[in-house]
Amino acid sequence: MDKEEHFELLRESAAEVQELQDHLQMIRKQEAELQADRVATLDKLKTARKARFARITAAVEDRVPKAQVARELNMDRTNLYKLLDGKEEAGDA
Repeated sequence: MDKEEHFELLRESAAEVQELQDHLQMIRKQEAELQADRVATLDKLKTARKARFARITAAVEDRVPKAQVARELNMDRTNLYKLLDGKEEAGDA
């Protein structure tokens, strides 16, 4: 094998490595964008849950039956009761 053939193989190897590094960089960028989207979505979810909880407590305070509230939310009654019990415990603290 002469010098030019070695250089050609070296260039091919370098190009392959560069292509893989570029692909990994693109993946890292996508991961960062997804992570930012995840954090923003979690913040929105937290806000939405607080709003839902406020509406639940308002309905219960206005004497809407808890079972009916749970049905409207497609929520198991046990989970609703636990959610409300957590509110009462937080209010006592």
